[in-house]
Amino acid sequence: MDTSNKYYTAEEVAEMLKVTTESVRRWIRDGKLKSVKLSGKFIRISQADLDEFVKSMRGVTNNG
Repeated sequence: MDTSNKYYTAEEVAEMLKVTTESVRRWIRDGKLKSVKLSGKFIRISQADLDEFVKSMRGVTNNG
């Protein structure tokens, strides 16, 4: 299955990473996790951006 065009809500990402939705929103606000803003307060995170974020965070936790 091709997931390159898959998009997730902040809630879905939080559930996948086992963190709070506020953590996901903070990462977006701080520029650590890229997102696409739709209308109003709606945001989506692409699978590619999520993969990149997870990869970068692994480097932080392995070296920290």
